[in-house]
Amino acid sequence: MRLQLYLTADELLPFDHLSVLKGAFHRWLGHDDDLHDGLSLYSLSWLRGGQGSRGGLRFRDGAHWSISAHDPRIIHALVSGVVREAGLGQGLRVRDARLLSPPPFQDGEQWFRVLSPVFVKYLAPEAKLGAAADHFTYENLRTDELLTQTLRRKLCQAGLDDTGAAVRFDRDYVGAKTKLFRYKQVQCRASQCPVIVTGTAEQIRFAWCVGVGDSTGLGCGALE
Repeated sequence: MRLQLYLTADELLPFDHLSVLKGAFHRWLGHDDDLHDGLSLYSLSWLRGGQGSRGGLRFRDGAHWSISAHDPRIIHALVSGVVREAGLGQGLRVRDARLLSPPPFQDGEQWFRVLSPVFVKYLAPEAKLGAAADHFTYENLRTDELLTQTLRRKLCQAGLDDTGAAVRFDRDYVGAKTKLFRYKQVQCRASQCPVIVTGTAEQIRFAWCVGVGDSTGLGCGALE
């Protein structure tokens, strides 16, 4: 299920604002230990509708924000949280909200645009303690294997069959590019590139809800 939020933005929003979105998400949900354990079975998009200017983003016509989750109870809890507190911080405030059901997917392959760049990180098993993970982009063929591994782990965590599920970048897409973003002073390189999810209708629907790649709970890898 997906919660589509329409926001007003009264202030210049800093480029480095993902922590504001994540903070609002967790305030609305309230304290939930189960939600923080294991992989994120939900995904947050980036804000849409902004224009870059010196020092940040301006949303003259408002912003769109998508939050999706495998468990519909998360979405319903978010709605209750928005009713209690419509403000996110940094001049952002919810003015309208809509609930969206997953599209009627079919078995096979499904092409998706991304609502936020896909982040893939890899730390070799032999890496020393404290070593930084490598950030892989669509240009590296190894990313398809890592994307597939992450989706299958999430399927297993949700108690679903992971057999045959796979994810790969659409490297034939002409507009594919990499995107540098920062989260809490850490610079990350991600891919603004469509993906193709292969699997059963249930597995594809699951990917639409939870996103692909790493850090979907921070705003990466949300699917349109």
